[in-house]
Amino acid sequence: MAPSSVVVTGCGSGIGRAIITRLAADGWRAAGIEINADDAASIREELGASHAIVEGDAADRAILAKARDAAESLAPLGGWVNNVGIAIMSNLHEPKPAEVERLISVNLMSHYWGCSEAIRTWVGRKSKGAIVNISSVHASSGFNMWASYDVAKAGIDALTRYIAVEYGPVGIRANSIRPGAIATELVKRVIADSPDPAVAEREMSIIHPLERIGEPSEVAAAAAWLLSSEAGFVSGHALAVDGGLTARCYRYEPDAKLVAHYRGHLS
Repeated sequence: MAPSSVVVTGCGSGIGRAIITRLAADGWRAAGIEINADDAASIREELGASHAIVEGDAADRAILAKARDAAESLAPLGGWVNNVGIAIMSNLHEPKPAEVERLISVNLMSHYWGCSEAIRTWVGRKSKGAIVNISSVHASSGFNMWASYDVAKAGIDALTRYIAVEYGPVGIRANSIRPGAIATELVKRVIADSPDPAVAEREMSIIHPLERIGEPSEVAAAAAWLLSSEAGFVSGHALAVDGGLTARCYRYEPDAKLVAHYRGHLS
């Protein structure tokens, strides 16, 4: 079967890098967007000439269009992954308008316009396609000091549902992924810079019933599946890749006898 191309935004590090490398390994022709010049050069070298990296800001519609064109030059566009995101804490009683606007621009509107690029391409040639939007557990749960971040992530899930409903009749699918805490460079730095890194890692781990931090490759595996034909009847879904975090209301200490039974077999 002839290859298809896919666009992945924010592809130079963390979850985005794991996704683009997984998709390339699966046979996709990948066009990534990365704003950091060093990360862009690194992933470009890793992927090789069969793929393309566009250096720029995914919140810029011209950059999104450039990535679409780069993907189409490799193979017909078949998938789009909106991954890019930034983390800026905020509240409503001491707002910093410039920071709020930047976060919404990157975390929500880049997804909106990225989806538009993909859908206009498919509608223009009467073809099918699949979109994966990287959302967050913040989409369904409120977190102190994350006002604009929570709003943006919830908006991503609303956008995903809309696409599934509007464009499902012509064979276009859209799904989102809600990661929990994932071992990206940012998370690792937060842990390392804390007063007690061991305590910080433990506290971040136990918010998940699996009691560990997730790996970027685990989010990438979910994205690869959602884009694949194996998920051909899955659309409008928000997939929690969060170690059970959003399945739980409150953390109680685990069953001591059960944990003791598994001692030495858990890693």
